[in-house]
Amino acid sequence: MKRTRTATTLGAAMLASLALGTSTAAAEPLGVLQLPAHSLVVSGLVVPGIHGAAVSVTSAGPGDVTFAAPTRPEACATTFGGALVRIDYLNVATGAAGTTTVRPCTSFLDPTPEASTVHTGPGLVVFSIGVTGSDYRPSAGQPSLPGLGTFTAP
Repeated sequence: MKRTRTATTLGAAMLASLALGTSTAAAEPLGVLQLPAHSLVVSGLVVPGIHGAAVSVTSAGPGDVTFAAPTRPEACATTFGGALVRIDYLNVATGAAGTTTVRPCTSFLDPTPEASTVHTGPGLVVFSIGVTGSDYRPSAGQPSLPGLGTFTAP
């Protein structure tokens, strides 16, 4: 009796894990070749520095990619704190193009999302990266230099 109950419980647990595994697709990171956008930042002690706003790209399905620009909390404590990262992309194979904006500092209260999922279609995608100010802090992260990159979308 105990052996049957254990086997039934184990079988139910395996089926539940399979059901959970198929219902949520795990996002896979994509290899991105890029030159990040660079921004002049100044801390509260008036110490200047340079911050590189790099973009990470993941894919959960064919042609769908998620852009994000995560950054360190130290950078968010500088004049970069209210900045946004704009990504303009073009799929060379399909001609699909668009623009999306993400918020790199999670502590900054702005309605812009921390990650943005777009449909680029499969193939080679090129993109440019720009640091822009937000409505709250229009000069955040300025002056800055744009960046660029490329990856292959599944």
